[in-house]
Amino acid sequence: MTNRAVYVLPPGGLNNLESRTIETPGPGAGEVTIAIHANSLNHHDYLVATGEIATDGPRILLSDAAGEVVAVGDGVTQFSVGDRVMSTYLPHWRSGTPDFDGFGNSPGDGVDGFARDTVTVPVSAVTVMPRNYTYEEAATLPTAGLSAWRALFAGVPIIPGSSVLIPGTSTVALFAVQLAKAVGAQVIATSSAPDKMARLTELGADHVVNYRERPDWGSEAMRLSGGIDLVLDVGGPSTLGQSLAAVRPGGRICALGIMNGPSSSIDLTSLLTKQVTIEGVLVGSRAHQEEMVAGLESLALRPVIDSSYSLDRLADAFEQQKSGQAYGKIVITNP
Repeated sequence: MTNRAVYVLPPGGLNNLESRTIETPGPGAGEVTIAIHANSLNHHDYLVATGEIATDGPRILLSDAAGEVVAVGDGVTQFSVGDRVMSTYLPHWRSGTPDFDGFGNSPGDGVDGFARDTVTVPVSAVTVMPRNYTYEEAATLPTAGLSAWRALFAGVPIIPGSSVLIPGTSTVALFAVQLAKAVGAQVIATSSAPDKMARLTELGADHVVNYRERPDWGSEAMRLSGGIDLVLDVGGPSTLGQSLAAVRPGGRICALGIMNGPSSSIDLTSLLTKQVTIEGVLVGSRAHQEEMVAGLESLALRPVIDSSYSLDRLADAFEQQKSGQAYGKIVITNP
């Protein structure tokens, strides 16, 4: 089966993206072939595309996709032709204890990704998508949506009345605001842009703190809530101190990202005296994704989509991501 694929060529850079015609093999035992109808962009994809994360050769980009099963291999019972599915970010982690030894098996990084028309993958690399979602909506879920879902509901799930602090307007943060409000939590969000603050309120946030006007936004969140039950920290070094200031004694901080670098100093006195739990969350397992799909089918929740591009305009989509002006997911459509 002949199809298009968009590669990044070493050493990376948006001027080093190249569309090629490739052959997609038919499915072997335990495999499915998928016609990809949509992708979405993540920060990690941008780092690979620009060469900030190096690849060992030309690499097909993008880690998230949704599409239709067009062929199944021998022994496949989970899926049938016509099923609507979406990718998994960590295909070897099926359930239980995290199975992660680097990004060597992550699509669009260590192995070829989904910026293409069709792909053949093991059944572990996909799950069904929510029945009430479009392909574009489903393509936003495997990385950002699942990260937010797992932080809020896996392990110790939030409940109605829980207080949740969600800093920033990353795509993970926007999913988290929607999900937390859907189950009746009190949500405090942060931003510095008046238009984004207004949109966070429209999305359901109970309070939105301007972190430029209030650099002590953690203390302000503490004042507004009486102590945050769960903080979703995506910033890392620049935000962890304020997250500790906001969280209640015995509360939790889920670290979901290192947007400002991997190294951080922690106020151990605060950590110890408050007896706070800090948990690292890197997307989730296939089982987590199946749980998310079931949950989303019962919620009147739609992902926030900023803009849509064709696969041929992938470089333009990355330019929009680079601009920092996007509010929500940037998606690639491939009818």
